[in-house]
Amino acid sequence: MTKLGQQLTAPEAGWKRYDDEGAFAYSSGWETASATNAWKGSYKRTSTIGATVKFLFKGTQIRIVTIGWNNRFKDSKLTIDGVDYNVDSSLSNQDQILVLEVLGLPNVVHHCTFTTGSNGSWGDWDAVDIDADGRLFHPDEVTDRKDLSAGKRIRFNYLASAGVFGTLSIGKDLGEFLPVIPASNHTANGDGYFIMIGTDHKGDKVLLADRNIQILSWDVLNSYGIASGSGLPIKGMHTIPFLSGYSSSACTVSASTEYDQSNYNAWKAFDGSDITYWTSTSATEITESNLSIVYSTPTKITSYYLHAKYSPKRWVLEASNDGFTWDILHNGEELTSWHDGKKSFSFNNYKDYTRYRIKTLERHVWSGLYYNGFYTVQLFTAPEQAMVLRLPTGGISASDKDNEWDKYITDDRIWNNVNHGSWTSTTDQSNSKARVIRGYNGITNWTSGSTNLTTPGRGFRPVLLMESLNNRFLILDGTDVKTYTSSSWETVGTTPPTDDMFLNKGMLDLSACAPYLKDLIDKSNIKILVSKPKREPTVAHLTGVPIPRVVEMKNDVNFLSTSKINSLTLSGTAKGIFRVAISTDSGKTWEAKQKVGPWTTVDVNNSIDFKEKAMTIDDFNSISEWDEKLGQARNLRCAFYFEQSSSTDETSLDSLTMDVNLLDSWDMAMPGVDYKYGYNRNTNLRVLLLSDGDYKINVGSGGSSGSTIIEVDGGTF
Repeated sequence: MTKLGQQLTAPEAGWKRYDDEGAFAYSSGWETASATNAWKGSYKRTSTIGATVKFLFKGTQIRIVTIGWNNRFKDSKLTIDGVDYNVDSSLSNQDQILVLEVLGLPNVVHHCTFTTGSNGSWGDWDAVDIDADGRLFHPDEVTDRKDLSAGKRIRFNYLASAGVFGTLSIGKDLGEFLPVIPASNHTANGDGYFIMIGTDHKGDKVLLADRNIQILSWDVLNSYGIASGSGLPIKGMHTIPFLSGYSSSACTVSASTEYDQSNYNAWKAFDGSDITYWTSTSATEITESNLSIVYSTPTKITSYYLHAKYSPKRWVLEASNDGFTWDILHNGEELTSWHDGKKSFSFNNYKDYTRYRIKTLERHVWSGLYYNGFYTVQLFTAPEQAMVLRLPTGGISASDKDNEWDKYITDDRIWNNVNHGSWTSTTDQSNSKARVIRGYNGITNWTSGSTNLTTPGRGFRPVLLMESLNNRFLILDGTDVKTYTSSSWETVGTTPPTDDMFLNKGMLDLSACAPYLKDLIDKSNIKILVSKPKREPTVAHLTGVPIPRVVEMKNDVNFLSTSKINSLTLSGTAKGIFRVAISTDSGKTWEAKQKVGPWTTVDVNNSIDFKEKAMTIDDFNSISEWDEKLGQARNLRCAFYFEQSSSTDETSLDSLTMDVNLLDSWDMAMPGVDYKYGYNRNTNLRVLLLSDGDYKINVGSGGSSGSTIIEVDGGTF
């Protein structure tokens, strides 16, 4: 067991490794560096403090393997689901050292962020090891095509022999990532991402590969239909990556017999080579032999391809979910030998299985012996929706910016453009025999090349059009449910039709079959069946957050009847943002002040200025100098700013409470009704109150006799 600080040049048993070029999202400041002993010969590095690498993974354990040196950061960290783990990359002066190991995590998807520290000069990122049956995800990755939206990405796997266009698989993690600079005339075998860039005029999703996937001439691409405007329809997606052993994350393969386990293993039929092959031991003409595939997850197979070394005469493709009960999906028979021949077969299948096998029942003779063997075997699944592959547009000249390249290829890190060109479908305006190449010698560079060019550094970056889920059609001919292929009517089942019949065999356009309706058996009673492909219920949830608003009071609150304002108190709910300003001149000018600070003018017509300068509820309630502020006019008007930060916020004003002293106000008391009075001496006025209430006595300065009242009492008469 490797310990921290020790070199780990390959994942140990129970682990698998992901390189730095793949499912990681890097912040600014990272650069690619070469190192002979780094994993795959290169790694990412930065001198930026606080630079990040973000990713997700499903599994129970993780290791970080990277460059070690004494000038590397000692205090970087990996945050997993909010928990920080210290990463010290200065433990050893060598490449591919183990700097972090975390075990015993729950087997769920974990959100991870690596952040460089400050104690050191450099941070590095080379490789990550996780569970052998786990999976790494880019932060923007989805696994289901229905979850795609602009900016999201989905994994693809591309397989191709040298110089030949290959096949695609969408949505699964089938292998290591393709190199961002494809090798010239080499086999392509690896993963990448299609990133959704938008929708076209029909509503179909438009996705662009995040890298060049192969070096092919424009002429070769055109021969497959990829360079045309309409593109190449994808009829089947492969399910088995090129194997280098009996097992991969996708499947395990085996054979009932192997002629030579050193050279003719079962997995040699799945290694992508037309030179190596699997062959059985020699036997009789009717000796059975099996070539078996067990998938990691249930898979629906609808077609397969065989490149025979020693051809079978009769065989069946069977499927099972338990290894005991087998369903026959296709019967094959070729009465003439087809050694070294290539054949493809399709059939109706509406069910997922975990196990498939090609069972040979009879063999053709070869040099007097009976073998059974294949150079290549591949099983395909039909896409759930129509897909088309084509080239991106690149502009007819350097000044033409109305094209897909200039609109979307704007970030080297996202699109993995490292000064190598990509073919486009556009013809050079100045040379009709040349096609536009973009990204060579810089991401914005525009150049062109002859259509037969296969120069290294100029590759094939595909666009994928993914059909919006439209209606599909089948024909009911008596009790048979039929579809029209390019050559004839095909029965796909009996009534009633299933969702899978529509999904796998439904026609998108009835016009192609219309001329051939007369060929149906029950042509006097034809019914057209219409359905939408099986999918999750479409439910739209619209959550709105209103724009901020400023609300003004229409009228003043007048305080002329008060002698003193003790306090004004606002109460309300401010889970969002709430601000208030006041006006003392009936709305001509508006002001606000913080708890500490002077009054400032607020622009009630500028919500940004209002939000910045106006008062919070606490600021408003802390004001004590209301009498001074209101002055003689004694008018007050308020304006309020409301903003919700999210749809769950509630921002409201409940009340304005005033604590004031009213001015004195007195009515004249009536003698004999409210009071009576008399004098018990000249200087003493005696008053008797006849009713309840508060009384104020106004006394003159003196009488006609010149006497002065110096005493008032409430005594008896």
